[in-house]
This record gives sequence, C-alpha cells and structure tokens, in this order.
Amino acid sequence: APAVPEKSFFETLLEVGGKIQVALEDSRQNVLKSLGFQSDEAVVEAIKNSTQQYVTNLQTAQTTIQEELKKHSNVFEPVVKDLNAKLSETAATLSQQNPEVAQKAKEYQEQVQTNLQSLFAEAQKTVDKLKEDTRAPSEELQRALKQIYDSTLETLTKTGEKLQTASKQN
Repeated sequence: APAVPEKSFFETLLEVGGKIQVALEDSRQNVLKSLGFQSDEAVVEAIKNSTQQYVTNLQTAQTTIQEELKKHSNVFEPVVKDLNAKLSETAATLSQQNPEVAQKAKEYQEQVQTNLQSLFAEAQKTVDKLKEDTRAPSEELQRALKQIYDSTLETLTKTGEKLQTASKQN
C-alpha cells in the first residue's frame, strides 16, 4: 500500500481543534454531573490541578513564540501578536483565579472554560492567518501552536477524567 502522506501541520491542528470542541462540551457536562455527587471543593480541586498544569504549558509555548518573534519579528509579529497577548492574559487570569474566591465550582469551571475557549479561538485565528501567508511558519512556531492545541485538549480531558473518577468514588 502507498505510504499515507504525513498530515500537514494545518490538518493536524484542524483535527485537534475538532476534539477540543467536543472536549469543551464534555467537560461542561462532567462538571454539571459531578456537582450532584461531590462537594464543590472536590470539583474545584480537580479543575484547579489541571488548570495549573495548563498555565505551565501555555507559558512554555509562549516562550517559544517570543523567541521566534525575536528571530523573525517582521514576518510573524502581525500574525502572532494577538495570540501572544491572549496567552499572557489567559495565563495570568487562570493563575489568579482563586477557587475560594470563585463562589461555586460551576462558576469557577465556567470561568476557566471561557478562558480556554477564547484562547483557543485566538489560536485558531492565528493558524488561519498563517495558512493565508505564503511563508511557512517556522518549525518552532508550529510546535508552539501545536502545544497550545494539545495542552488545551489534554486539560479538558484530564479535568473530565478526574471529575468522573471523583463521582464514581461516592
């Protein structure tokens, strides 16, 4: 059989993007379900743990993007400027959100989810801009974008799994 051509960077992101959309919905459902079985604290804890890991991943991706900007500022600056700002904002917001202050687990989850969604939307816009650009994005930039997509998906999936596990224990 002929070798299947390797998926392009954009095809891969499109695929992960689709999974993120599904995971966002699943994650919401899981929180709603688990609220019936466990304390808000347990739900908040599950979300918080996943979120902290996510912030770390975002910061790593952002470092890569910033290094790429230094190297090719005229090329990538207009493309990743908004994403870069959104990464800073999302990481800051998610780090600051103290669940004790977040009255209820459901509200906390909604805040986290809103942040994830708006960052993901910004990442998608950036990918679309790169698609239109004749110059291929550098490998580092591709890696950073893929990391944002992957860790968004992973965060949603892990949170969901933790909540399901916690629900089953009761």
